[in-house]
Amino acid sequence: MKRIYLVITVVFCLLLLLPFTVQTVVDLQGDKRFRSLDIFKDVFYTPFKRQSDLSAGALRLRESWKAARESIAAGAETSDALEPVIGALSDLQAVALAVNAYAELDSGEACYKLLKSADTLLAALEDAPESFFAVDSALKAVVDEFSGFSLVKAFSDIRRYGVWTGRYIRAFEKKVEDENALVLAVRPRYQLAVWNLLKDPGEKVVLGARGSKEGEDSWLYYRQDVDFLVQPSPLDLRSARLDNPISAIARFRDQLKEKGVELLVVIVPGKPSIYPEYLTGEGADAMMGKDGSPKFGHGKMILDSLNKLGFYTVDLYTPFWDAKWFDERLGALYLNDDTHWTPRGAEMAADLISEKVRRMMADSVVNLGVEKMKYKVQDSLADRMGDIGEMSGLNKFNTFKVQQVVGHVVSPFKDDFRKSKILILGDSFSRIYQTDAPVNAGWIAHFAKNMNRPVASLVSDGGASTLVREKMARKAGVLKGKKLVIWEFVERDLRFGAEGWKNVEF
Repeated sequence: MKRIYLVITVVFCLLLLLPFTVQTVVDLQGDKRFRSLDIFKDVFYTPFKRQSDLSAGALRLRESWKAARESIAAGAETSDALEPVIGALSDLQAVALAVNAYAELDSGEACYKLLKSADTLLAALEDAPESFFAVDSALKAVVDEFSGFSLVKAFSDIRRYGVWTGRYIRAFEKKVEDENALVLAVRPRYQLAVWNLLKDPGEKVVLGARGSKEGEDSWLYYRQDVDFLVQPSPLDLRSARLDNPISAIARFRDQLKEKGVELLVVIVPGKPSIYPEYLTGEGADAMMGKDGSPKFGHGKMILDSLNKLGFYTVDLYTPFWDAKWFDERLGALYLNDDTHWTPRGAEMAADLISEKVRRMMADSVVNLGVEKMKYKVQDSLADRMGDIGEMSGLNKFNTFKVQQVVGHVVSPFKDDFRKSKILILGDSFSRIYQTDAPVNAGWIAHFAKNMNRPVASLVSDGGASTLVREKMARKAGVLKGKKLVIWEFVERDLRFGAEGWKNVEF
């Protein structure tokens, strides 16, 4: 009997070691780094190498800033003189933020805040020469913080970010789960078997009850879109741990007003907010309130709250709901196996946003000057392999179909930061059809066509809550000449936005 227990224990241990062993063999045979030994490397090598790199980076920053000051004093263009400094600070940040292979520097650390503050000040220097002494002080503080090799700091990094911390172990496990050779070989076949047997498309995907047309395959929904609707509102007491999106939006509006720029907020409804009937299998009438109006959920509620607080907003919810009754003739507003809208949905959003901006101009809220651009439109076909299908992992087996759409390409269109008085901040809803196929057929290009004006845009996939504002803060002069910022983000970001809803200084 004891021998059976021993055999079971040995087999269990071998199974535990199997992924590690397989990955080790694959790493040794291939060109990739020996990931299986990352844990040992991050104990005995990485912290000390990082300290050395930080010291070298700080010295490079000091020398490049010294040279930049001399160049500016000699009459050189500020932007040209600052380019090496921006590069040196960026390189130093990259080393500082990656403590080891799996742990990043906590945003609460004083040195993290010091780097971000210096980055923000440096980016604004070209347009705010009076901040020169503040930039000089911030960069000297960064140099003082990171120059000189420090064993004390190296051992502190090992203690606080090392292999025995939860943040490291979780990240390591996630990497093994996502990239282990054995997992990559077995998981797709397992997912296919589960799909064939149970019609389960995976943890990130929700299979709809049906499609929009008789005989059509069921639609796919992104689980976060569904979770956003069924979990408490981001403003609910049960969501107190989350950043308050309204507070962050208000802070951003006030920052822009200080620079003479107005803000227009565009919240994009998630697919299940407009097409709940294909998710649940119930008719659209089941989603209507007693007064006959649709029950949209948290996104529309927050949009209404912004309106009551005096924000300029665009309501896409009600017009999209009304427009879907014409899907039989015009096609759906969202893609079958994708989180995003179809070209019809994107162009409708552009029309509604243009209409709002024209009303703001008529009410003297914003002065955009005279119209000066003329655009042409041409049809173009594009194949869309849905991002939700990709998330499921089942597209390796061609489980879901490619959907062909007809986009309307706007020409001549390009982002024009110099001439545009409008800056658009957005997420992947601003990217789709715009910078991917068929290109220049997204809502941004159609908005420019409707307004007969040049526009400029900054886009961050999945990062419109905070990351796109940080991207804007790092770009010196991006607000120069701007009168209006249009901020587009999908409703699920109100809860699930990458990096939350942080205040960003710029």
